[in-house]
Amino acid sequence: MWSYRFKMLWQRFGPPKGETDRNAWLLAVEVAFASILSAAAAFNSAYVVRLGASNAVIGLMSSIPALEAMLLYMPMAIFLERKKRYMPWMVGSLFASRLIYPLLALFPLFLTQDQGLGNATAVILIGATIPSVLFSVAWNPMFAEVVPPRTRASVMSTRSILSAAIVAPLIFLAGRWLDTRQATFPANYQWLYLAGFLGGAISVWLVARIRVPQKEAAPVAAAKPSWRDSLGFSVLRESPEFRRIMINSFLISLGSWFVGPLYVIFYVRELGASDSWIGATSTLGNIGAVVGYWLGRKLLKKVGENKGLRLALPTTFTWPFLVALFPNLTFILLAGFVQNVLTPSWSLSHTMIWMSRLPEKSKMTATAIYNTVMNVGAFIMPLIGVAVSSKIGIRNTLLIGGTMNLIGGLMFYLFPVTSKPEEPEGAELQSA
Repeated sequence: MWSYRFKMLWQRFGPPKGETDRNAWLLAVEVAFASILSAAAAFNSAYVVRLGASNAVIGLMSSIPALEAMLLYMPMAIFLERKKRYMPWMVGSLFASRLIYPLLALFPLFLTQDQGLGNATAVILIGATIPSVLFSVAWNPMFAEVVPPRTRASVMSTRSILSAAIVAPLIFLAGRWLDTRQATFPANYQWLYLAGFLGGAISVWLVARIRVPQKEAAPVAAAKPSWRDSLGFSVLRESPEFRRIMINSFLISLGSWFVGPLYVIFYVRELGASDSWIGATSTLGNIGAVVGYWLGRKLLKKVGENKGLRLALPTTFTWPFLVALFPNLTFILLAGFVQNVLTPSWSLSHTMIWMSRLPEKSKMTATAIYNTVMNVGAFIMPLIGVAVSSKIGIRNTLLIGGTMNLIGGLMFYLFPVTSKPEEPEGAELQSA
C-alpha cells in the first residue's frame, strides 16, 4: 500500500521527462533534504567546544581534514578519471561520509566527557573527510556535465536559495531545541544528529538518480608519463586561465583559513554566545543568503560573471575586521545578515568562471589539483592562526587575517580572471 502511494506521488510530483530538466529538478530537490543535515552539522564545532575539547583540538578539526584531502585528491582523481561510470563511487562516498552522524549520536552511550568524549567526537568528524574527498572530486565535474553552461548560474543559485531558505528556520529551531530545559545535554545533540542523518540519506538517494552523459574510460598511456605529468603539471601548463584562477583563489583564501577556527571560540568562550544565539545568527545568515543569491543572479544577468566578480570582491575581506572591531553579539548577528546578502554575488561569479575554465578532458584531475592546493593552505593556516591567537589574542589575529584577505583580493584586480566564452550547444549525449 505504502509503495503504491509513494509511486503515485512520485509520478505526480516527480522529475520532468527531459534529461536536462530532470537532472536540474533532482539537483534542486536533493539540496532541500541535504539542508536538514546541514542544519544539524552547523552545531558541530559548538558541540565539540561544549564537550570540553581544547582549542588545539578545535584547530585540528580544520587542519587535519585539509591534510587528508591534500594527500588523497590526486590519487582519487586519477582513479575516477579511468572509470567509465564514476557515479556509483561518488554516491557511495557521499553516503559513507554521512554515516558519521549516527556514530555521533551513539558515542555518548559509551563515553563520558571525562573519558574523552570531546576528543573522540572530533576524531569522528575529522575521519569523515576521507570519503567526502572522493565525492568532492567528482561533484563539480558532474555538475558541469549535467547542467549546460547557459543554465548553470540559474541552477546553482536555485540550489543555494533553497538550501538557505530551509536551513535558516531549521537552525533557529535547532538552537532553541538545544537550549530548552526539556532536552538535556548531550541527548539534545544526539536527536539532532539522527534527524539530520535521515534528511542526508534521502539526499543521497536523489543524487543516485542523476544521469550523467556516458563517456569512454580513459585509455592507458602507451608511454609512461613523467612524474610531473602524473602530478597534473601538464594540466596547469596547458590551461593558463585555470592556473591563474587557482593562484588568485589560494591567495585570497589565506586569511580566511588563518582565522577560520577562531570565530566559534571567540563567540562561545569570550562573548558568551548560547546555542540559541548560534542558531539565530545562522538563521539570519541563511535568510541573507536567500536574498543575496537572488540579487547575485540578477547582477550576473545584467553585468556578466567577469564584472560581477570584480564588483563583489570587496565583500570577501570585510568580516574579520567587523568581528574584531565590534565584538558585540547583537552587532555580529545583524552584520552577519548583511554580509550574507553581499557575498553570494562573489561566490556565484567565481564558481561560474572556475567551472568554465576546467580543462575539458581533465576535469577531475584539474579539480583535484585545485582542491589539493587549497587544502595546503587550509591545513597550515588554521594551525598558525590558533598559535598566533594564543600569543596576541583572537581580536588581533582576526585583524591580521582580514589584512591577508585584502592583499589576496588585489590579485583579482592585478591579474583578472575571465570566464570561457560559451560555445554553441552540441547534440545531446547518450545517458549512462
